[in-house]
Amino acid sequence: MKGKIRYFGTDGIRQKADAFTPGFIQAITLGIVRYLGNARETADGMERPVKVLLGGDTRESTEWILRNFEEALETVGIDHGNVGVLPTPAINYAFYQMGYDLAIDVTASHNPATDNGIKIFERGDSIGGLEAVMPGGVGFKGTGTTSSGQDLSHEIKKYPFGVKLSQAGVNAIENALENETGFDVGVVEFAEDLHADAKSRYLDHLKDYLEHIGPTTISDRQKPDFSKLKIGLDCADGATSVVAREIFEYFGANVEVIHDDSSYGENINKNCGSTHLESLIQLVKEKQLDFGAAFDGDGDRCLMVDADGTVIDGDDMVACIANYLGLPKVAVTIMANKGLLNWSKETGVELVMTDVGDQNVSAKMREDGILLGGEQSGHIILPGESMGDGILTALVMTKIYSETLARKQSEDQLILGYEAIQKAKAEEKEGVKSESTSSTDSGNVTLKSICSMLKKLPQTIKNQPVSHALKQVFRTNAEVAEEFIRQQTKELEKLNWSLNIRASGTEELVRVTIWGDDPERIRAKADEITEKLTLLEDLI
Repeated sequence: MKGKIRYFGTDGIRQKADAFTPGFIQAITLGIVRYLGNARETADGMERPVKVLLGGDTRESTEWILRNFEEALETVGIDHGNVGVLPTPAINYAFYQMGYDLAIDVTASHNPATDNGIKIFERGDSIGGLEAVMPGGVGFKGTGTTSSGQDLSHEIKKYPFGVKLSQAGVNAIENALENETGFDVGVVEFAEDLHADAKSRYLDHLKDYLEHIGPTTISDRQKPDFSKLKIGLDCADGATSVVAREIFEYFGANVEVIHDDSSYGENINKNCGSTHLESLIQLVKEKQLDFGAAFDGDGDRCLMVDADGTVIDGDDMVACIANYLGLPKVAVTIMANKGLLNWSKETGVELVMTDVGDQNVSAKMREDGILLGGEQSGHIILPGESMGDGILTALVMTKIYSETLARKQSEDQLILGYEAIQKAKAEEKEGVKSESTSSTDSGNVTLKSICSMLKKLPQTIKNQPVSHALKQVFRTNAEVAEEFIRQQTKELEKLNWSLNIRASGTEELVRVTIWGDDPERIRAKADEITEKLTLLEDLI
């Protein structure tokens, strides 16, 4: 296909929910048929129908979009299954494990309920050689043994995942959307509900991953114990509502969960989740929890808050996990806090920069063999994974916190024991009982403290709603946008500040990000720039 990509953005298709008409869904289905064909050859030379797995988040529109997909796929002869409400990483994992060729995830991620979208994943090791990179091809090396005695000394963990639809697949669907008007569908028998099977497979993956991951200095892999921790979870009334509480309680955590309605409706991301941390901060403080984790609507990102309400973002988590695993290199985007540059110099961890978007981070990781990457927004791509997984990220951070706390308490016990012996000797020698004192402080392990290796520089992000036309001006780097950015950048360079202006890939927004040395002044400057930006509406 020649020409501009009209429908696919940085994260699949994203638009108002009512735009996903039956005809629109049918055109996407025809594009999939043209890309995949109708059949696959089996190992014994026989043919089988192409298989597509469906799932999505909790938006009201997701339910009927999934139904429209089932009708369209059935009509064109593509075998299909439906897992219902599950996080995006779970759908990606399940389709691969269950032997499907493609996964269609109906979600608009962190967008409001009035929007919806489609993410498509394919088997990166089998689609016509177009994505001849094994998904999850960057793994982590195990050491020692598991709790069941399994030797990990030479094992490279690689988990089976799909990759986002290749450009050839995108082109096929874009072509169909431009040129097809849909087709008649008959009465169909809706696919068997595969929710329980897919969820079980995903939970097993989370359990296995958390037992295996750790620094190479740990000789024994065991089930983590979170029983001493009190944790708050905000599920954004989205897809993580069906999984988050269960997996954290499996590891023994005492959890307080808010915004965990898993039914189809209009509450997803509404003043909750990773884009609205206020209610989680309030919960953590009021309940005196150790920390909290907030997910977005489809569960591919996570932000955390410390006991005092401090926000722990993706940059913090990348630095923390890299330090924990002793990794030599990480991938982050150009939107990362500039404090990471200083962290890189101080620790020797190489910082590889990519364009914005978790798909760009993932691609760079596969290309360069990088084990960890992420975005400030909370998309963290962990070793062996092909995409961000909010729940898994929160679990790994909890494991790091738990191990740090246990290590500190163990050290405190050793100090107390030593002090007790010295005290007894002194009393015996002097014949006088001394006052009880202790030099330990086991209460100083916080989520903030385990991320303290990253010293952030002042930064502000201003999201400016704009018309679709103005967003396209910045998305395509039109001359008007380039000149505007050039003028604003030149002015900020005089202050030794940095500026990034870019169109959102998923919303009708232009984001203005400024890094500088004075929080109040950079916020004021961001307001000034966005005000100037709105004046461009009259020029297009």
